[in-house]
Amino acid sequence: MRKSWLTFALIIALFFSLNSNPAYAVETLPKPFFNYLNSKYLGDPGVILIDKASGEVIYESGSTKARTPASVLKLTSAAVIAMTLDANTVFKTAIYKTKKRGVFVIWGENDPWMTSNAKYRDANKRAYMPRLIKAAFASNKKLKKITLIYKGVNRSDIYYAKKALKRRASVAYKPLSKNIDVESLITEKISGVESPPLSKMIRFALLYSDNVLSQRLAMLATRKNGYPLNKDGLNEMANEKLTALGIDTKGMKLVDGSGLSGSNRISAVTVSQLLLKIRSEPQLKVVYDSLPVGGESGTLIGRYHTTAPQAVGIVKAKTGSTRRTVSLAGYTTSGEKEYVFVVIADGVGRTKRLQNAARSAIDRMLGTITKPVVIGLTPPTVENTPVAIPQ
Repeated sequence: MRKSWLTFALIIALFFSLNSNPAYAVETLPKPFFNYLNSKYLGDPGVILIDKASGEVIYESGSTKARTPASVLKLTSAAVIAMTLDANTVFKTAIYKTKKRGVFVIWGENDPWMTSNAKYRDANKRAYMPRLIKAAFASNKKLKKITLIYKGVNRSDIYYAKKALKRRASVAYKPLSKNIDVESLITEKISGVESPPLSKMIRFALLYSDNVLSQRLAMLATRKNGYPLNKDGLNEMANEKLTALGIDTKGMKLVDGSGLSGSNRISAVTVSQLLLKIRSEPQLKVVYDSLPVGGESGTLIGRYHTTAPQAVGIVKAKTGSTRRTVSLAGYTTSGEKEYVFVVIADGVGRTKRLQNAARSAIDRMLGTITKPVVIGLTPPTVENTPVAIPQ
């Protein structure tokens, strides 16, 4: 009887020990993969590796814990705007005369590409708010002061336009009251600007991890889906969009659309499920096409050359980095297989040396399973890198 109880106890203990360990297929992953994964520089990261074709979880550890994702969160912002608007959507902004002398109206479509920074305008061909305001003065050389009423433009663009114009112009700025119809005020169009297609904005935001643009795209999706333009509205909108795709959003908390805040939370599981949908949903193809390629473009251009040369041109992923987090999420191939991977190391050191060591460990880890695609399969497309100003 005692022997039976001992046997039963051993079986129970074995069951719990097996289920408390990370899940992975030992025969699939080489030993160096785990050596790099267990690097002291990564702390205790949330990790998941999935066979894209079968959906099988090859390895996972800490993947259900909601963590601080850094700019990996931009995948969510890009996905929700891609689900909300057609990739060919453009945004127009124009300035108009009114019946009153010296009173003008700027009327826009909440263009995320608009800027009042001359450096970004010149480097990235962005729509430039001060250009519109200067057009108002140019329409009547006798004007010394004007009143500018605005609707459908970002208030920060108005604020920075004031700074850009300095004392060269005297302008009174007023938002248009909600109960006033714009068309009842305007007479003649003076000048206008137009954004590139939404697809190019998504590409820029992901390729260069543009924080301002990503935040604007996320809030534009929030607005277009009828939610309040605040953190609560952003969360409700993102949960609605991801849940509609069948993604588990448990623990997800968005404070912004850029990933800058240390209060953002999302699990590696949620990100991995989104990555799978990005590869299967036609609306989300623009997100996949916009990701940096290891060693060749965007925020990955300087990586893999020394850490894992075999992964150059193969790994396609979104980077992330804040004071305590180094993250990477995307896709890689191993011969005929394509993997979805997520690594969120949110307990790394705060110095540049420690963060670079964490990046190196992640890159070397992925290098142990990355091999070129087999002949006959189409390799990842690498586009020309546009000029960018770091943000």
